Amino acid sequence: MLDGEPVSLVDARGRRYLKRLRSGHRITIRGTVIACDDLIGGCEGGLTAAAEQERFRVLRPAYEELAGQLSRPAEPIFAKDAAAILMHADIRPGDRVNESGVGAGLFSIAALRALGPSGKLCSYELREDLAQTARRNVADWFGDAPAWKLVVRDATEGFDEQGVDRVVLDLPEPVPVLAAAAAALRPGGSLAVYLPTILQVKELRDALAGHAGFCDARTLEVLERGWHIEGRSVRPDHRMVAHTAFLTFARRTT
Repeated sequence: MLDGEPVSLVDARGRRYLKRLRSGHRITIRGTVIACDDLIGGCEGGLTAAAEQERFRVLRPAYEELAGQLSRPAEPIFAKDAAAILMHADIRPGDRVNESGVGAGLFSIAALRALGPSGKLCSYELREDLAQTARRNVADWFGDAPAWKLVVRDATEGFDEQGVDRVVLDLPEPVPVLAAAAAALRPGGSLAVYLPTILQVKELRDALAGHAGFCDARTLEVLERGWHIEGRSVRPDHRMVAHTAFLTFARRTT
C-alpha cells in the first residue's frame, strides 16, 4: 500500500470504511486508532495490527464502494451500469472519449481506469459546483489524471475534440446534444446514453431513428441480484439492485 492511496478498511461484520493513507497521520474508527505508517508499504489483503482494539482487513476500494460512499450531489452511475457502458460501448485502453454530464466524477474515474495512460477523456459539465466536486473526487480517489480534461460548458455548443472513439452522455435531455456527438465521433464510433426513465428513452430512440448519423441503436437495463450463502441456507437476497437507469447505445455512420 502506498502513501496517499485510498484504502477500504473492512471490519469483522463486513462493514467498510473508505479512508486515505497519509504518512504521519492516524485513522480512527470506533475508538480504534490506526497509524497510516503501519499500513504504508504493507500488502493489500492483510489485517491491521493485532494490538489494535479492533482489527480491519486492508483492501483497495472497488468502484462500487466509491459510488456508495463518496460525496455525490448528483446521482452517480453505479457499478453495474458503469461496467455495462464500458463493455457495450467497447471503451478500451488508448481510446479517445468525450463525456457530457460529469456529476460527481465517478464514471470519469471508471473511464480513466479503462482508458489507461495512453487514452484521453474529455469531460463536459454545465454546472461549476458539480465540476468542482468531480475534480476533487478524481484527485482524491483516482490520483493525478494527465489524460483527463474537464470543461465547464454546455455540450450543445459542441465538443472541442473531434474524431473521438466514444461519446458518453449522462444528461436529462440528451437529444439536443446528438448533433454535437455525431460531429465529434469517428465513423463506427460508439454513443452511450444513460437515462433514468423510459419516456426519456423513447424520445431519444425516436431522435436516433431520425438521425442519419447513427445506426444500430439498442437499449438495455441491468439488474443485479445477490445471493445469501451461509451454511445450508442458500437463497437469493431479499433485496436487489433493480432499476437504476436505461442504457442506450448506437454507432456512428459514415
